Amino acid sequence: MQAVKPGYFATVGDLVREGWCRDKRCVAPPYTYGIVLETQNRSLEAYTPEQCAEKPVRLVYILTTAGEKIRRYAVHVEVMSESR
Repeated sequence: MQAVKPGYFATVGDLVREGWCRDKRCVAPPYTYGIVLETQNRSLEAYTPEQCAEKPVRLVYILTTAGEKIRRYAVHVEVMSESR
């Protein structure tokens, strides 16, 4: 299954997978799947407008298939399916 878009562009309701490999510095197995409950965008106080446009989402709150609510940085997430 291929990612539809990176986590920087996740929206509420999207199906995402997360799992960060420190060696490869990318999203890698074992994956945790879940639905995005909330996103936190980058602040213009800390980032330039160009950085905010390039990577708008900073944090993603996810309800996992195990029923847990977790928080992950957007770089650690891939969107697998978009909400309608």
